[in-house]
Amino acid sequence: MISFESILNSDKMEEDLTQCMNPHGEAGKKTIEDMNAEHTPQIMWGVDNLPFFTPKTILDVGCGGGIFTKIILDKYKNAKAVGLDISPLCIDYSKEFNKDLIDAGRLELVVGDVTDMSFEDNTFDMVVSNASHIFWSDLKKGLKELNRVSRMGAVICLTAAIHFDEEPTEEQKKEYNGLTNIISDRKLQELMDIAGWRTAIVANRENSFCAYIGIKYRNIN
Repeated sequence: MISFESILNSDKMEEDLTQCMNPHGEAGKKTIEDMNAEHTPQIMWGVDNLPFFTPKTILDVGCGGGIFTKIILDKYKNAKAVGLDISPLCIDYSKEFNKDLIDAGRLELVVGDVTDMSFEDNTFDMVVSNASHIFWSDLKKGLKELNRVSRMGAVICLTAAIHFDEEPTEEQKKEYNGLTNIISDRKLQELMDIAGWRTAIVANRENSFCAYIGIKYRNIN
């Protein structure tokens, strides 16, 4: 099973990180399978800490192989979702993984970039994403785009295994060479607030993963 630790200890770190960001080719299929399995605990942690809410429309950003989509639609059985991913391979994989949800008319899958989405304003009342924000080409723009496509009061849940209580050192940033957004939990929280998202940080007991959970409290021009 793939892990970020094994990637960082690999001589092919840069190549492997590229697979995590945008799975492609035969190696990409294995990456998707492994991420679906490995990331389930951190996704469940985020879902278990969500406030009481009954969304109708959900956006899964960086949906990957579709595991977060499956879990969130299982929790909210009357909701529909759109899964967005920059990787066509992820979208194709998720089409098979969540075929039952697509056939039931509860899921649509789209190739796209979080920094420039085609969805109309005020479309979704929940946004979820697992381990994707660290790869976004423009974190501030992505968070503002999520604000634009979400309704007032929408709930957001970002889950991650890579997170920092304090601002990471230059040495730590070098260790994660290739990841775009290596910043402290507090800094991410501040950026989310600027983008109109009021959030709380909830880490598990071992501090091995966390969830950034909040609501849209204002529109951003």
